[in-house]
Amino acid sequence: MKSVLIILATLAGTTASIAEERSITVTAKSEIKVDPDEVVMHIAVRTRDEHLLPAKKANDKIASAVLALASTHKIPKEDMQVTDLDVLPDYGEYGRRNPTPLVYDFVRSIQVRLTDFQKIEPFLSDAYDAGLSHVASLQFRVTNQREHQFEARRLAVMYAKEKAQHLAELTGMTLGSPLRIEEDVENNWRAGGFGGGGGGFGGGLGAVNRSTQDDKTASKTMGIRFVAFQEQADESGTESLIAPGQIVITAHVTIEYTMHE
Repeated sequence: MKSVLIILATLAGTTASIAEERSITVTAKSEIKVDPDEVVMHIAVRTRDEHLLPAKKANDKIASAVLALASTHKIPKEDMQVTDLDVLPDYGEYGRRNPTPLVYDFVRSIQVRLTDFQKIEPFLSDAYDAGLSHVASLQFRVTNQREHQFEARRLAVMYAKEKAQHLAELTGMTLGSPLRIEEDVENNWRAGGFGGGGGGFGGGLGAVNRSTQDDKTASKTMGIRFVAFQEQADESGTESLIAPGQIVITAHVTIEYTMHE
């Protein structure tokens, strides 16, 4: 009987200890605005022909001219590379498909990285003159994002502790040690208002999907458009009409602290 009483007393003491353990959970978010120091452009050369070989030869010629612009604009070769090659046979409309391809689309995707934003407009102008078909996106980024992410995380943890401390004081409690820490992962690589496949700057000014008939007209029109941008910038005395804005690096944490009286 005495042993049973001791066990019951021990369990009661443990239950009381658990009941008295108090905690507080807070969330906090920090934002750091950073000026981008590089832009990555995703562009494409697209040619179309009833036969595959002529479509490829035409694409080879235009792509070679576009890639040669790396030397003209002093872009390192490693910063301008072909990233994808697609052959897209077109069998006609759904429900009326032809057993053999009616036409072939030959698409060569190119990625261009620039650290001098003043080169964006002149490069795209020359690229369209050379026959560039499509600008999928322009992504303004920071090369040292890891450093900024660490700072954003440090600030978020500091804000969380300040909030927990204040709430504990308001309720007459004393803040203890953290019990649990969680971080919500967020994408921090894209500059606001730019980037995105076919959207933002790339989709608004550069996205062109054209057929064989209007290849030359579309290329000339887009080339003139970019030349006009550059001439307007020169006449107004401004360095460039492209304003990349700032990239927002964020951190979001949830921390649970112990509390005691």
